[in-house]
This record gives sequence, C-alpha cells and structure tokens, in this order.
Amino acid sequence: MHSKHLIYFCLCALLFSACDNNDDSLPDPEGPVTFENGIFVLNEGNFQQGNSSVTYVDPAAGVVSHNIFEGVNKVPMGDTATDLAFFEDHGFIVLNVSNTIEIVDPVTFESIATIDSDLHNPRKIAFSERMLYVTNWGEGSDTTDDYVAVFDTQNFELLTKIPVAEGPEDILSFNGNIFVAHGGGWNFNNKISVITGTEVNKVIEVGEVPNGIAAADGSLWVSSAGLPDYAGETAGSISKIDLGSLTVEKTFSFPDAGQHPANMSHYNGDIYFTLRDEVFSFSTSASELPTISAFPIEEVAYLYGFNIHEGKAYAASASPDFTGNGKLFIYDLAGGNLVGQYDTGINPNGIFFND
Repeated sequence: MHSKHLIYFCLCALLFSACDNNDDSLPDPEGPVTFENGIFVLNEGNFQQGNSSVTYVDPAAGVVSHNIFEGVNKVPMGDTATDLAFFEDHGFIVLNVSNTIEIVDPVTFESIATIDSDLHNPRKIAFSERMLYVTNWGEGSDTTDDYVAVFDTQNFELLTKIPVAEGPEDILSFNGNIFVAHGGGWNFNNKISVITGTEVNKVIEVGEVPNGIAAADGSLWVSSAGLPDYAGETAGSISKIDLGSLTVEKTFSFPDAGQHPANMSHYNGDIYFTLRDEVFSFSTSASELPTISAFPIEEVAYLYGFNIHEGKAYAASASPDFTGNGKLFIYDLAGGNLVGQYDTGINPNGIFFND
C-alpha cells in the first residue's frame, strides 16, 4: 500500500468491504506480445483483494495493455503491489500483502521466479551489484522488527536481514551505499539509514515522515511530509545531505503546517515535488524553496503516483473512492500542458520505465 498513513488506517476496511475481486476488472492484454519502450504503471489494487496489476502504455504506438502479468502468466499477480523495478535482465514486482516478489522477463513479462520467504510487509526495492535490497515493516504494531532483506539477484536466495529503525520505506542505491527513508510504517519516524554492503554505518535525522530520496549534484535530497493533521500537524521539509560527510547541509522548511511535499524526483539539475494538485521545481543550487508552482495537475482526482522522465511529468490518479480504475496523465514538463491520458488499473501508485 501507499505510505500515506491516513489511507493505510482508514481505507483498508472500506476497500475490503466495498470491492469485489472481479469488479471493475480490466481485460487481458490485447496488443504487443512484448513490452518495450513504453510505460509501466503499477496498480496497487485493493487491500486483501488480490487484484494488483501492471498496465503497459506505449503512446507512440497507441497501445495500452492492461493486467499484463496475469494475461501472460494466466495467474493473478498478487495482493497490494508497492514497487516495480528493472535490474539487468529481470523485472521485480513487490506484493506487500502477499509477502512476495514476482520476478519476470522484462520484455515478455513471463514469470521467472517468485521470492516467497523471508519477507514480512515488503515495501520498496533497490539494487547494488548482485544484491537486491528490500525494505520490510515486519508486524505493523511492532516497532522493533523492521529490517532490510538482502537477496542474491542471480539465484534469489536470502543473503541476510539487516535490522533497521521503524518504518523503512523508500530506498535508493547510489555510489556504493544504500539509503533507506524511515517514514515510520504505521507510526512516524524521521531517519535515513545508510547501508554499506550488509551493515548500517550511519543514521541521519531529517524531517518527520521522509517520503522521497534522490541523489543529484553531489547531494542526497530527502523530502519529508511532516506530521498529518490527526497527529499534531507539522509542515514538511526538504533536506540536503552532503554525500561526502553524510551530514545535513541545509534544511528547507515549508512555512505552512498544511504543506506536505510528496513525490520528489530530480531531472536535469532540478528537484521536483508535488503539493496537493500542483508541481513545483527548484534548482539544486537554489537557496530557498519555490513559492510559485511550475504547473497545476488539476485533472488528477487523487494523486497516487508521480514520476519525471525524458521531459515529461507522469501523474497517476486513483479513483475518488479508491475502488475503481485509475488514470495516467502525461504533461509536457516545459509548459505543463496535458499531452496524453490513459486508463489504468485500480489505484495506480507508480510509473516506471525499463531504460
């Protein structure tokens, strides 16, 4: 599921009772036999409904293929997809409630293997050399059992489990280190763990509820949402961490307690993030946060996933009640103009590219 705490607590029961596994389902793939040079939209589906899926979009060819994993392999993908990544000659799909990682051919999406052990509430993944790193919450009510599982990418066997602070979520591999943002899981946290190999060598404190990490221009950038209104609302922030000393160099604090940045990414020397239904950007050399948005994304009913890629912004919108199919909106980054929109599966939470 998304790391948005309010959704996690309040919607699980709603989605479980309101959604049938077959409702609003999309047809099996009709289109390309292979999936290349396009957009992969990860659809979370509904909690405990086993209806996660991947939608493939090729705007140049005018092709949209829904539910491609099940269409190719003739079995459901799993329950509550939280991440998708491509590494070397494999695609990896994390299924949170299923406690599995599906491994597929990145072009045909044919199943290669399934990791179905040593995972407990898996969230996000990253790679370094021959190692796959997976953040795990463990039991949501236990603040001490969180860990990063490390698997061999060749045989998919467990190498080790690294105990970490509560609520490991986003994870980034950069320059020999693995950076883990601890949003807090079912609670709240404010830490970045730095892992080298299989050991945590440093823990850095940042703003409350870190929800995004990016490496750009010699610095690690961390967006923190701040506490939500039901937990004593605080404003979000963006931290700039020196990658040499691994210390916080500067903290950009938002002025309003109601401002909670999300969906941080970087592109061409700029940092991008979203606030509500607007996209903001600022240079990595800037001394303050922007006060005017780059462009609005008003078409989005509920922003659930976001990415920047090759001059375009991709915004994934969940349906207003989180039980129906969503949409993908594509914007020209330079002018903020809407240049395309496509149907997706239920609760699209990520947009990915196999570059």
